Amino acid sequence: MKNVKLGKILLCAASAVMITASAASLGACTIETAHPEAEITYEFNGETYSVKYTLYRNLRPHTVRHFIELSDEGYYDNTVIHNYDTSDWFGGMYTYDKEQYSEKSENANQMAEYFADFSKEDAYVQLYADGVLSKTVFKFAAYNPETEKIEDTDEYVPTLMGEFYNNIHQEFENDPLSSEFGCLKTYYYEKSSVQKVYVTPTKDQTIMADYKSNCTTSLFAVQTGTSSSYTRATYSVFAKLASIDEFENLIEDINDYIRDEHGGTKSDFYNETVVHVDNSDAFTDKSEVDRGIEQTFKSPKTPIIIKSVKITKY
Repeated sequence: MKNVKLGKILLCAASAVMITASAASLGACTIETAHPEAEITYEFNGETYSVKYTLYRNLRPHTVRHFIELSDEGYYDNTVIHNYDTSDWFGGMYTYDKEQYSEKSENANQMAEYFADFSKEDAYVQLYADGVLSKTVFKFAAYNPETEKIEDTDEYVPTLMGEFYNNIHQEFENDPLSSEFGCLKTYYYEKSSVQKVYVTPTKDQTIMADYKSNCTTSLFAVQTGTSSSYTRATYSVFAKLASIDEFENLIEDINDYIRDEHGGTKSDFYNETVVHVDNSDAFTDKSEVDRGIEQTFKSPKTPIIIKSVKITKY
């Protein structure tokens, strides 16, 4: 068991000794806060940048829990930004191998091979099978219409419920989590499937929804511009920068590198690489139109590495 998890258990145990009988009746001990904190250490061109984030559990409880569970497993450590854009970076699915990345980064076809070899998609699905990740998306067989509840938790889909307005119309009218510079958002590949699933926003809610809005896996986007087409209406914004300086330094150093090494031409900084994604998606319609679909990655020739993702406050 990881030390951080052990620490949480010991703290709960110590606190339990001190609570009164009436307090004990309220439920199990918890040290969860409305705003957990995370630190992502990026590496670029031999330099490291430790960027701190505030997570919004009070507004995106399932998304934040999912991110924390993956982080605690070390899932994001030593992965790469696989798709570079002027407004967003996309990461959370591909392991960084220094030798192989360096060897294949100049060739688009070889980079496609790299992503096929170093995908973490199967490892992500296995975390669900092992019971590590909490379940929020379920197949029809899980739902009992008489009780109007999910009663077969084995009938789950290994994805994350989309906590955004265009999915289940949660009350986001006064939502403070705008899509802004430095924020973290979940990301998913657009689906054409018309299949339905059940999602569980709260313990007492079961809602039918479109699978295409509830198919996030481990992917997340880091917004690097002041605007983005991946807005809070269709993607779950779940974290903001706690301090802007270190992230600005990273962006500035990458832009300086593109200027010095590529004459300022950003398209020379990356290869456009066609990659088959969602290969392990077992929940598709009969034509399997959403499994193994093609996506074009703008993969940086000089890697932007996610060295680690650590939860520093729960």
